[in-house]
Amino acid sequence: MDDNNESTFASFNLNSMAGLHVAVAMTRTLPFMKDIGTEDQVLISTVVSELGTNILKFAGKGTISLARIFDSGHDAIQIIAQDNGAGIRDVQRAMQDGYSSAGTLGLGLPAVSRIMSTMKIETVVGKGTRVVTCKWLNDGSVSGRSGASGRQSHSKTTGVMKIEYAQEVRPHPRETVSGDMTILCPVDAGLLFGIIDVSGHGPEAHLLAQKFGQAVITATSVDIEHLLRLLHAMATGTRGAAVGLAFFDCVSHRLAFAGIGNVHIRVIGGRSWRGVSRDGIVGERLPGILAQTVGLTPGDLVVIASDGVSESARTNVLVRGSTLSAGQIAKELILQAGKMTDDASCVVVKCLR
Repeated sequence: MDDNNESTFASFNLNSMAGLHVAVAMTRTLPFMKDIGTEDQVLISTVVSELGTNILKFAGKGTISLARIFDSGHDAIQIIAQDNGAGIRDVQRAMQDGYSSAGTLGLGLPAVSRIMSTMKIETVVGKGTRVVTCKWLNDGSVSGRSGASGRQSHSKTTGVMKIEYAQEVRPHPRETVSGDMTILCPVDAGLLFGIIDVSGHGPEAHLLAQKFGQAVITATSVDIEHLLRLLHAMATGTRGAAVGLAFFDCVSHRLAFAGIGNVHIRVIGGRSWRGVSRDGIVGERLPGILAQTVGLTPGDLVVIASDGVSESARTNVLVRGSTLSAGQIAKELILQAGKMTDDASCVVVKCLR
């Protein structure tokens, strides 16, 4: 990694997949990334992964540079990928889904274009390619502030119900990054949220979890059955994952949930409820999806967590009508119930009075 001005710029020289994994893992820890919401951090890391994969696949080596800039009046993260490879003969075809990612898990240039606010490709056959992209951070999307620990919290009012939500992710104690990925996608009618727990630990599991999470975030769908099938198709041939997805409709006050593998969800409230995740592994064995719904009332607390969070551990924060914030509850839950033999993650949703 080369730092020209470490507060606003960073550059990675790529010549191997190991180097790319390091670049992706370090992206979210860069000084100018730390005040950006978790969702944007994940998307930007995913773009680094996609562009870096293209460099290694088609050119063998190159550079990825990131900078915090102003672009067309927007606070933005700029990513530039450059190589001296064979170039792109047909840019239009390369922008079609499935073309540039043939034979790999990578989603390619089409996904990069969907994620980023602006994108420009400069290529000369036989001389190389330069891709310049920007992700606007003040484009009207909902975002929060997240520290290096991965915490994020928001509050949202839609229709009658006001909710507050937060997430917490802690890697396996022997790792620096987590194979767990939390999903928090606010939409006009409510909140899509969940947990993706990739099998295993470490950088490889982390990178895979980011790819799966990015697919959910960019799918622009709150149909959790559709999203699970999308992830299953995407994960085929990989190490697989346990996935639990939920959607809370703030207008109808209904929570929908479906899960595959060891992801657990419960409601602590006037009428306590536990969701059922079907036995299986997304990407390997997808049983029939069991969609469940439950009504929520003000004061209810919803918690979804990976199996790195013990369901039997005694905690003092999971109580109806808690005065703690969603962020405080999520943090304390990981501290009190997180297993020291696994990655641990959770999402907490409070239904406010």
